[in-house]
Amino acid sequence: MRPLTLRAGTCHEGPCPNVFDYTPQPGLVAVQGTRLADPDALAQLRNMPDHEAVVLVPRALLL
Repeated sequence: MRPLTLRAGTCHEGPCPNVFDYTPQPGLVAVQGTRLADPDALAQLRNMPDHEAVVLVPRALLL
């Protein structure tokens, strides 16, 4: 069984923002996007542990 199932995306080929169901843990999704690198924006995040990451995706992909 594949752990990721594509549910939403902005294109069909290449590296694009996407949302996947994460099969091993129902109810969770994986989000693929561009990693946030803006130091001022990262400084606003609260208590973000090292194992977490923030990615940027088009607003329309999630709403």
